Order: sequence, then C-alpha cells, then structure tokens
Amino acid sequence: MLLASVLFLLGFALPPQLAGIRLPAGVKTVSFGQAQRYQGAGKEMCAIVHPLASPPVFETGVKEISYAIELEPRVVKSASARVVAPPRQELRAAGCNIFTPIKGGFSQTQVGSTLSRTDNAPLVPGPYALRITVDGQTAEIPFAVGR
Repeated sequence: MLLASVLFLLGFALPPQLAGIRLPAGVKTVSFGQAQRYQGAGKEMCAIVHPLASPPVFETGVKEISYAIELEPRVVKSASARVVAPPRQELRAAGCNIFTPIKGGFSQTQVGSTLSRTDNAPLVPGPYALRITVDGQTAEIPFAVGR
C-alpha cells in the first residue's frame, strides 16, 4: 500500500507533455531530471521527483541524467527509448522501468534510465535527443546538457 501511495504522489510530480511535440499514443508524460531510487516490491525502483522545466537543460558538468516516460497501463504493448548523444563519450544506462500488476500479469507503466559516462567524467555539453518508440510510433524529444 505504501508503494502505491508513493507512486501515486510521484505521478503528480511529472510535468505535462512538452509543448509542440506529439507523443505516441499511450504516453502520458515525459520527465527529465535526477532520479530518486528507492526499494519497492522487492526491487529497486526510481522516479524523477523534481523534473526539469521545458525545454529540459541539464547543468554543464553534470555526470548523470535521467528520463522517465509514464505509460498508460493496459494500453501500451511495447515501449522502448534511446538517447542520442554527442560523440566522444561512451554512456552506460541503469534502467528505471516500472511494471504494475494487473489481472493476468503485469503492465509496463514506465520506461526510463539514468545515464552516465563509463569513465565517470561529466557528460559532453551539447544537444541530445530522447527517441521514444511505443507500439510502432516514434517521437523525438530534444534536450541539452549545458547552454
């Protein structure tokens, strides 16, 4: 019950859709920021409690960025996301996906990741993009590191 309450409250922390970008059907919101990790339902989970304003810009020198894509339960059949980043850096991702129990199984309700460089250096400043694919529909959301 506590987990459900936390997820319910965090759902209200997510910003509305980014202006001018048409998200695939089944995507409720997209958030960028720093992920808060916590234990829930026997495994580590995460959420972005304080999302960045739109358009999302991370500070210069940041070593870790996160995104979360909230999905409509029972609606989405397949979802994936990938960050397109400037060259000269090798990135690693720590997943931040959430599955909710439903009658007969589970429904994925969040796709997300926390990204950092494999050499632990700050992320290269410049334009980035989050490419979301949901049930065959694709959208690209620009964001940046540094100004």
